[in-house]
This record gives sequence, structure tokens and C-alpha cells, in this order.
Amino acid sequence: MDRSRRRVATAMTTEESGALEDRIDLYTTLWSVFRDRPFESDELARQLVERGQHELVSTTAEPDASLAWLVDAGVVTADGSAYRVTDLPNDAARALADAAAADVETVRRQVLAALTAPDEESETVVVDDDGYTVVELGVGESMDAAADRVVKAAADGEGVAVTTPGTNAAAAQRLADRLIADRSWSKAGSTVVEGDHEDAELVFHLYLDTD
Repeated sequence: MDRSRRRVATAMTTEESGALEDRIDLYTTLWSVFRDRPFESDELARQLVERGQHELVSTTAEPDASLAWLVDAGVVTADGSAYRVTDLPNDAARALADAAAADVETVRRQVLAALTAPDEESETVVVDDDGYTVVELGVGESMDAAADRVVKAAADGEGVAVTTPGTNAAAAQRLADRLIADRSWSKAGSTVVEGDHEDAELVFHLYLDTD
């Protein structure tokens, strides 16, 4: 695919938007499960069922049709019956946006949100193979109370991901600075991802390494 040719983003229909979200979900699943390891469609289908992502295999011709779309987009290659992810998430977001004539930054946030979504059972997020226990910081919440919750969450030995509305990011930074000042912790970076629905405020994630 010639990445130098950029399509102009246009308003998407609900159906087109839903299809793109499904393909973003599929890409992020491929990245999370296989990285750059070769896989076949049947193996992917089993993984999707095991992960509860039945919607990605319940439609006729899926997941093969979406895999073919990802190949055309340039983020996956096909060699006979074997597939392989070729693009890192940041590069993939641009390629997916180009292929769907969608806004690049919107797609990048969707990709990042899918990759950092908390596990429903463990309430953790995984970033670069490191697990972080999620602690939500409420707007206007007492720093003392928030610090206590973060310290308790860190007791399991994992890092902590402080999440808060984007407009409250400064408070999360102050909380992290306070915790780091008293401990041998460090900031491991931050991200801004989309909320749970289209009209939701962006969510700020601040990652703390607690080793």
C-alpha cells in the first residue's frame, strides 16, 4: 500500500463507523495475542471465541473478510493461509484511518483505548507487557484518600494506572508527584484515550511503576 497517498476524511455513516470499530478491535486483538507471530484464520477464530469476542466471528465469512480488509489496509500480510501483523499500533492507526477515509487522530485514540482497556475481572491494563492496577481518581477527590487507594492497589506488586477525566489530568500529576516524593516509585508515562461512548470526555491514564 502506498502510504504517501492520503485520503480526505469524510463523515462516516453509522454502519461504516461500526465496521471500522470492529476492524480496530480485530487489529488490537491480533496485536495483543500474536504480535508479529504468524497465525491462521482458524487459530484466530478460536482465540476470539475464547476471549468472548463472538461478534467478530458470528457473521458469515468472518473473520476472513475483516482479515482481508486489514491486508488491503497494509497492517497485516498474507502468505498462503498464514497471516502476520506488520504494523505497530501507532503506524497501524494511520493506515486504518487512511483505508477507511477516517480522521487519523480519532482512530489513533480508538486503537490506544482498545489496547489499554481494563480487564473486566482483574481491573488491570497492560502496557508494553507490564500490568497496571487501575485506580480511578474522582474530580475534586481528596489527595489523602486517593493516595491511600493507590498505595493499597500497589500492594499486589503491580504498577498502578491512575485514570481520571482529561480535564482532571493536573490533579493526577499532583497525586503522582506526592506519591513519588515519599517512595521509590516512578512515572512510566501517560496516555489519553476515548471514553466509554462517543460523547464521553477523554480519559487520562497516568502509569506508575512501584518496584
